[in-house]
Amino acid sequence: MVSSIPALLASHIRPDNSAPAQRFTSSGHWVQRSYAELWYLIGSTAAALRALGVRHGDRVAVQLRTRADWSVIDLAAATLGAPLVPIYPTSAPAQVLDIVERTRPVLLIVDALHIVPGLDAGGPAVVRVGAEDGDLGELAAGDDTGAAATPTVGPHDLYSISFTSGSAGKSKGCLLTHGNFAAVVTMAVAAETHPEYGLAHRDIAFVFLPLAHASARLQQLTTFAAGGELVYGHGDTARILEQIAQTGPTYVPGMPRLFESAYLRANRDPLVLRAMFGDRLIYALTGGAPIAPELLAAYAAAGIPLVEGYGSTETSTALTIATPHANRPGTVGRALPGVELRIAGDGEILARGPNMFAGYLDDPEATAQALRDDWFHTGDLGHLDSDGYLTVTGRKKNLIITSTGKNVAPEYAENIFRQTCRLDGVVVAGDNRPYLIALVLAGGHTVDDDELASAARLINSAVSPPERIRKIAVVDRALSRADGELTESGKTVRPTVLAHLRGVVDDIYQGTAPDSVRVIEIVRRPLRHAS
Repeated sequence: MVSSIPALLASHIRPDNSAPAQRFTSSGHWVQRSYAELWYLIGSTAAALRALGVRHGDRVAVQLRTRADWSVIDLAAATLGAPLVPIYPTSAPAQVLDIVERTRPVLLIVDALHIVPGLDAGGPAVVRVGAEDGDLGELAAGDDTGAAATPTVGPHDLYSISFTSGSAGKSKGCLLTHGNFAAVVTMAVAAETHPEYGLAHRDIAFVFLPLAHASARLQQLTTFAAGGELVYGHGDTARILEQIAQTGPTYVPGMPRLFESAYLRANRDPLVLRAMFGDRLIYALTGGAPIAPELLAAYAAAGIPLVEGYGSTETSTALTIATPHANRPGTVGRALPGVELRIAGDGEILARGPNMFAGYLDDPEATAQALRDDWFHTGDLGHLDSDGYLTVTGRKKNLIITSTGKNVAPEYAENIFRQTCRLDGVVVAGDNRPYLIALVLAGGHTVDDDELASAARLINSAVSPPERIRKIAVVDRALSRADGELTESGKTVRPTVLAHLRGVVDDIYQGTAPDSVRVIEIVRRPLRHAS
């Protein structure tokens, strides 16, 4: 296996390679950048980081939207052996401060328009890049040192500290090494290589998910490892689909929500759907949340192979992958070459391989729980067929995965409701849905709508948009121990409650809640301006 990310990409990111590497929008126009230009920018940005005091092992936090500069900064830090700490651009100030406090980066890189939360003395220096993609701002001052051509890091050096939602509502920092990510990229390239057209699907890959998400970062690295061009999209769904039409990618990875929206915008017409993605598209990949079999069939009818993959941040984002030449609809594909899968006696999916993370940041107990007997315990349930195709059937843990692929630990919101409204019967729902709702099982007790709404706003002020509560539904019944909704110690059994209320939840999302259920819409209050 290759020892580091810079070493892995050196065959393409070099000063004599004029092939296109990146395409992005700047001032409303598409701009193309070659591998030679990317090589130069990585080297000069690494020099700028060194001039700012970044040394081997120092951590660099980045809070930027998906843009070409994100990749430049990522790879520049990698050449220095400085692990990147990605922060979602939508993270609430409290979340940013928490990550900064726990990782202690020397720099926090944001764009020129970003409002940085108050940092304590001794915190990271704030470095700004330009508001437009292609403008490295304060990082553009480095000299041409050729740093990109001389990787100095090894497989055990940290590449990233990537945060993932924890089952107790506290995010956990996954320690991912250069060896982890170099391995998963190498294995992904091997799995994706078609017996006839090789890696032609990677000629023009479109990425729009936040690069703070480890799966988007894997798509970035895999495209560069294949020598393809990476197109950077951003904006709402309508804009993303417009950018796909403009650029004509050969490969589009995305969450199920994108493909659902495109299908509906095409009025379920296969010819219109095919035209939306262009003639050059070879196939698309989805993951991060379940996708309806009907949608997979609809894309197949449109001549677009839509396949699934599976993994987590702890596995450097990938364990299995399906491809047009190795696919069984309804499964998430087969294990990457070099990854072993096993199903435990209780149905949990276990995995091991060179892409398994090094542990959780400052949490040896959680690390020991996740990595047992040389196997990573995914917390997910599933089964393998005789040909090695994996089907994921559910989760042991409580994490909600929205239809946009966001992992949300429900305990934080549930605890706020319980603490501020003195309620025990609160369950947050939103699995495979576009937003979250809070179910309040009042059980004959009087609950105040304003108090509930106030609690929701308190929650929403402290979390990112996908984690916010959009509706509260008051159900006039109590939790039942006899029906398995409460343990003997009085703890709520969330899966059982949600199963019993599945019909009610469906009605709430469809806007047809029965009269017996009181629905409170949470509208964000506008800021009051001084007159």
